[in-house]
Amino acid sequence: MKFSTIKKITAMLLLVPVVLTGCDTKAETHNPSANNEAEKFKVGISLLVQHPALDASRQGFIDELNTLGVNAEILDQNAQGEIANAQMIAEKFVKDDVDLIFTIATLTSQAAKTAIAGTDIPLVFTAVTDPVFSQLVTAMDVTDNNITGVVDAAPIKENLELFRDLKEDIKTVGIIFNVGESNSEVQVNQTKEIAQELGLAIETVGISTVNDIPQAVDTISKKAEGLYIITDNMVASSITLVAKLAEEKGLLTVSADGTHVDEGILMSKGISYYAIGKQSAKIAKQILVDKVDVSDIPVQSSPEFEKKVNLKTVEALGLETEHKAFDGAEFVK
Repeated sequence: MKFSTIKKITAMLLLVPVVLTGCDTKAETHNPSANNEAEKFKVGISLLVQHPALDASRQGFIDELNTLGVNAEILDQNAQGEIANAQMIAEKFVKDDVDLIFTIATLTSQAAKTAIAGTDIPLVFTAVTDPVFSQLVTAMDVTDNNITGVVDAAPIKENLELFRDLKEDIKTVGIIFNVGESNSEVQVNQTKEIAQELGLAIETVGISTVNDIPQAVDTISKKAEGLYIITDNMVASSITLVAKLAEEKGLLTVSADGTHVDEGILMSKGISYYAIGKQSAKIAKQILVDKVDVSDIPVQSSPEFEKKVNLKTVEALGLETEHKAFDGAEFVK
């Protein structure tokens, strides 16, 4: 082979990396996430129980991960309302060495906190009302245990004021809650304090299983004119039944969760669970892709609220759609 020919071949080989490098740069410019496509993450999702609100958070999280271009294998698990299941799910995620755990609700979050102790697996929670009370974090802005997330605290005062808008002389509002859920205990105490400021009395009935719900609604109906639905997972899992029983008793119903209105509750001014799921996914991206330390990501609150009214329940209770309480609301059937 002639020396000149060898030089030509050598020159061509040297050009190949340059061409390939140029192609990579173009791909990164077109898609900001392209530089992370080779890195695939394993993300475990622990859902406490299926009901519209928690399902919406889960879907919001998955949808936003896709939108953000996070390359993730999702391990999707449902504890079916059982603490023991939540613990086993969390322990399995740790054994599988997932890159991040996303928990939906207080009990699954507490179980995951125990499971990740001594590991470097980050935990992002949502649908938790008070993560400090639930001992997930030291403070809302102190997330040094590799745990952070998005709370689902509802605007309690605004919701209680809706009862006054619905019935000016209302005196008593009832609450049904799961006695085994710390998330519910926090809300009951907060609601009682705020109700006192508004001159409202609160009647509470604690339940241990969904089978207690019919009797609980009956008890409330004898003592109160309205029923306030806090973000209690046991109650939420049977919200259609709660709405039906409350309507039969003529109770005005207001919920902290907008998805409950779709199931028959009269109205709500509450958070969007889909939105807090999306917000949680943004945090997950910060941790996984952007490599932001969890200690630099404080606990966040809901980015938006929604006011909704159920038209069928309005009619069943003999109310008018022009009622002042419904101003600015979205009507659903």
